[in-house]
Amino acid sequence: MNITILHTKNFNSDRFPKSDRASFLIHLLKTLLQKTSKSIPLQLSPLRFTTFLLLATYCLLPTEAKAKGGIGPDNAFFLVHDYQDDWQVFDDRYKAYVPYVREQHKDYNSFSLFFDIENYKGYKILYRSEKENYLFIDASLQKKLPVGIWVVMDVDSLQQVFGKTKLFLTIYGTNSNVEDLTIQIGNKISKAQKAIEMTQSLLTILPREIPPFQNFFVVGLILLACAYAFLYNFQPKSFERFFSPRDLLTISTRDDSFVVNKPFDLGNILFVLNLSFTLSFIFMMITHEKTDLFSASDILSEGETLGTLLINFLEVTFIVFAALIFKYLALRVLSNLYRLDNITNVHYFKIIQASSLFFLIILIVLIFSTVSVPEIVKNAEKYLFVPISLFFVARLALLYFTINKMTTLKNLYLFSYLCIVELIPLIIGIRFAL
Repeated sequence: MNITILHTKNFNSDRFPKSDRASFLIHLLKTLLQKTSKSIPLQLSPLRFTTFLLLATYCLLPTEAKAKGGIGPDNAFFLVHDYQDDWQVFDDRYKAYVPYVREQHKDYNSFSLFFDIENYKGYKILYRSEKENYLFIDASLQKKLPVGIWVVMDVDSLQQVFGKTKLFLTIYGTNSNVEDLTIQIGNKISKAQKAIEMTQSLLTILPREIPPFQNFFVVGLILLACAYAFLYNFQPKSFERFFSPRDLLTISTRDDSFVVNKPFDLGNILFVLNLSFTLSFIFMMITHEKTDLFSASDILSEGETLGTLLINFLEVTFIVFAALIFKYLALRVLSNLYRLDNITNVHYFKIIQASSLFFLIILIVLIFSTVSVPEIVKNAEKYLFVPISLFFVARLALLYFTINKMTTLKNLYLFSYLCIVELIPLIIGIRFAL
């Protein structure tokens, strides 16, 4: 009588992923049936049958289920995520990082993975290996990792050090496969923490909390849309002139339009106020991402409620509106000193016209970036510095040709006038903005 013997003494299920353990169990069962079918009918004793069932259950259990509730040093952490199946290696054939495959990437010494800090804030990174390794983050050597000792790294400190939420981790050393490495995300087990039995009463659906700035963003957009719609219907001819690129580039030696010659007319004041709304909304979007322009945090109210954000928005609008009115008064004074009384209104109109057009485009770009490319809004001070600087230089050139065509003033005097009223305020503004 032939007896089939199952050798399971040296089998270690932790060496196999869950999918491999299931395959191994199926293969084991097929082998048993094939060998026993060639001899006598399969007759397993109750003890052997029980052993087989226990082996099957053990093979299919997740590794973390056998950790007795904890992982890491002294089993002091709950498992949040295991990176065992997330490793990548650099493939010379494709010149890119590809998922690690045991059969294809044997004897590799460098294993990498992408790490998103946003997903694991407040948790710990747990590392252990029986071989010596080195830790690289974003291709920069960080530390030598010990052998056979758990290394615990704080996730929040990584964001403080590197200043970004997505990192690329690489383990380099004497490993020949990823089975020698253990990198997991764990949550510290509190001594007072108790197991919670999940019941239907605990599974309560709660509405997702909406940040106050999102509410302000929507309310602000509605206000701006109403302002532009009102101007388009209340002052259609003036609206066409203020937002016409062709009219902006047209230089006329004589313009009797009230849009140009009456800057304090109610209609013109409304366009200045609309520009103030636009600049204020752009300012609020940029400063929301922790960019303190012009040290505004010293004068604006602190807080993240909708009411506080609206009050700050109105305060910035008032400051910008007052600055634009002061701009006209300064132009009036300096033009009198240079005996250029006839160009003050045209100069001011070109400033408001160019600014209204340009910052409307910036507003549209930021609105769409908030939805599609948030990275632009988060680093707006970096992405907008060059376009805004080029805009002021181009506006300075436009004003030079406009005034030069309207007067017989020498170029030296004209240049000094523009430096005082345009260039110097621009340099001072950049200095205090950053």
